[in-house]
Amino acid sequence: MAARQLIQFQETLSATNATAQEFGVLLMDERKHLTSTLREDVNLLLPQKELLIKQLAGLQSSILQFCTASEIEPTYGALRAYLYRLGIAEAETVLDHWTALKNTLIKNQALNKTNEAILKELLRRNQIKQAMVSSLGRQSDTYAAPGKQTSRTMEGWVAQV
Repeated sequence: MAARQLIQFQETLSATNATAQEFGVLLMDERKHLTSTLREDVNLLLPQKELLIKQLAGLQSSILQFCTASEIEPTYGALRAYLYRLGIAEAETVLDHWTALKNTLIKNQALNKTNEAILKELLRRNQIKQAMVSSLGRQSDTYAAPGKQTSRTMEGWVAQV
């Protein structure tokens, strides 16, 4: 392995970890907005979120290209064995970067699952509210004093009150 490739790989791991940490901060901001009364502010985060996802995808591609070129699986164990087999002096540093990245990604996955659960609950609540509003406008079987249906029954009982 060329020293240049190893340095480039370390830089890619560091950049990926920095981007993943930035994404984690964004996910925490998203959760704050989802649990606040100003939920519309979540939409302001979407462009930045999409940009970070694209950046992470590109960096992931670079990591996978390194693994493919090195003929190793993209796992900690395979990378460790590869680096030690080649006698790379900076092996522990590279492995520390790998571990830090993996831990950041695991944390982000948990944050994302939390946000997903909050969104599902908000959607469920909105569906309940929509069902209630929808039922208010339905035809009512309200009768007038003489026992005949009033002509306003098609408007629903809210309009008759």
